[in-house]
Amino acid sequence: MVSRYVPGLALLLAVAPAAAEEGADPLRFGNEDRFVAFSPFLQLDGGWASSHPRDLLGDDERREGSVRRARIYTDFGYDDFGGRLVLDFATPGRVEVPYAFIDYAPSDAVTLRAGQQDVTYSFQELQGSRSALFAEDALVETLSPADAVGAAALYGADRWSLSGGVFGSDINRQPFDDGIGLAARATYAPYLEGDDAVHLGLGLSAGFDRQEAFSLSGGAGVDFVSASLVSTDDFEPKGKTQGANLELAATLGRFTLQSQYMVQHAEGFGRRGTTAHGGYLGALVFLTPDHRAYDAKSGIFEQIEPRRGLGEGGFGALEIGGRFDYLDLTDDGPDAGAEFAATAIANWYPTDQLRFTATHVHSRTVDGPDDGERVNATLLRAAFIY
Repeated sequence: MVSRYVPGLALLLAVAPAAAEEGADPLRFGNEDRFVAFSPFLQLDGGWASSHPRDLLGDDERREGSVRRARIYTDFGYDDFGGRLVLDFATPGRVEVPYAFIDYAPSDAVTLRAGQQDVTYSFQELQGSRSALFAEDALVETLSPADAVGAAALYGADRWSLSGGVFGSDINRQPFDDGIGLAARATYAPYLEGDDAVHLGLGLSAGFDRQEAFSLSGGAGVDFVSASLVSTDDFEPKGKTQGANLELAATLGRFTLQSQYMVQHAEGFGRRGTTAHGGYLGALVFLTPDHRAYDAKSGIFEQIEPRRGLGEGGFGALEIGGRFDYLDLTDDGPDAGAEFAATAIANWYPTDQLRFTATHVHSRTVDGPDDGERVNATLLRAAFIY
């Protein structure tokens, strides 16, 4: 693992100063209406974890050093048409395709999208890894549809947005052989003054005729630990799901608030249904005079741009925060359970393109047969984001 981490760190340190000096515009050809642009995204992770009982984690999960993401973003536009293709080379011997979609924008407010994309449902999923507030998604993301091939319509106005679509499954696995999903999301900013905003959102989802067995599970709060502290039994083929998602977020001066509450009903052939639910509340504050921007047309926060970056007479943007998570799967029966997690995080953005993160997560089973099992994990991350 370490051998994969060191070359990536060397690349990060080599390209970062050049990007900052050149203004960090991506490699772009063409004009405003007809163009193609290439942008790299490199994310390096290192960390360690412990558990009680000790055998909850394998030896390979106790230390981490790897290239988490190594992506090339290709964005293109041709008058009313555009799109994005993203290739990820982080997995040895395999190229993943996180995004591959084409857009048609008949007006400034409407976009029609087809291809591999984010399902129009969850704030933190749509936020994406390049501008995410926390290093990892909250526990309730197990109740949210993953990225998938589909067709969607997006409408954005000054204070609100509407989006929805029909989706299959992930293009990297079996995009058309695991049923059909529907999803929709509406957002509204009741307060929008200058750079400050309060965000409200509602998402609805449904999945039909799922052909692969699936389950719901809670993790340890970091990607390199695969242990699930709580989980349901498998839902066999011909399964279906229905879900709802409530969002509350705000960016007020130096403060940022983000929270969601999700509920999902899942059932599969030959067994009774299960209703799972959970939520999180996260808050962050900049220690420097910086602010997180909000895009009302899409209903998500934007990537951080420090007011005074390193090399521009400033220190960059420094931010600290925390999050509380809860996931309840106890409706599945006595072998399932509920889980709580607490996260502390510090983010430093020296420039528009660099982000360094240190985070610690304590996760614990609070109900069920494994009540009291816990994992403590610390993650250090360096990212170069064009």
